[in-house]
Amino acid sequence: MNEVDFSKVGLKMKQLRSERGITQEQVAKDLNCTVPFVSNVENNRAKLNLRVLLYYSKLCNVSVDTILDAGRDIPPLDEKEHQLNDEMLNVFRGFSVTAKEKIIKMLRIWQEK
Repeated sequence: MNEVDFSKVGLKMKQLRSERGITQEQVAKDLNCTVPFVSNVENNRAKLNLRVLLYYSKLCNVSVDTILDAGRDIPPLDEKEHQLNDEMLNVFRGFSVTAKEKIIKMLRIWQEK
């Protein structure tokens, strides 16, 4: 598995937040933390925790993978690919475990062709 460069993850979080016109003050208020903490997370001076990661994911309406992929050494997905991945995940959540297993098997067979 690829290592995650959390400095890039923090920058992605900052970019997503800024694009939506949300301030660090609002994030701090929502998370019940300080503005310096938010700044430190976005600038890789404080460790990112799951609560903050999930908050940014919901706040920016993107998957956790979208945020974490910024810190992985893999080719980035374009916005359309991210939207499709998010949509597939949302649809997939509605299936039972058995149905999910069958769908995965079918997709793997289709992928091999």
